[in-house]
Amino acid sequence: MKKVVIGRDEMIKFPDLGDGEMRAVDGRVDSGARTSSMHAVNIELFDKDGEQWVRFDFEEHVGLEARLWKQKFVRSSNGKKQSRYFIKTRVKFANGQKYLIALSLTDRSKMKFPVLLGRRFLRGRFLVDVGEMFLLGRYEEN
Repeated sequence: MKKVVIGRDEMIKFPDLGDGEMRAVDGRVDSGARTSSMHAVNIELFDKDGEQWVRFDFEEHVGLEARLWKQKFVRSSNGKKQSRYFIKTRVKFANGQKYLIALSLTDRSKMKFPVLLGRRFLRGRFLVDVGEMFLLGRYEEN
C-alpha cells in the first residue's frame, strides 16, 4: 500500500461525532506519542442498549457521544499514569480521506492542539514531512 505524505499539522474533522457538522480542527501529528488523543472534558459513562458509552464535551461541542472501546492506563507526556477512556471513530482529512482512529479522551486544555495523531494511527498509512503543514489541504471554513 502506498503511504500518504502528511505534514506535522493537518486539518481534521470527526464526521461520526455530534451532528456531523463539527468544525475542522488542527490536529498535531506526533510520532512520539503511541496513542492518539482528543481533548475532552465533562466525561461521563452511561449505558445505551446494553453497552457502555461515553458522553463528553469537545471544544464548543457539548454532549458528544460514542461507544466506549476500552479503558486503560496511559502514561501522559508529564510521565504520570492516568486512567483514560478510549473510543473508536472516523477522522476525515481535508482531501476527503477517512480513516478509523482510536482516541483516548483527556483534558488537553493546556495544550496547543486539541487532537494528537499518534504513531499507532500513522503506522502503515502515512509518511510525515515535519517541515510542512496541511499537505492534505484545508477546510474552507477555517
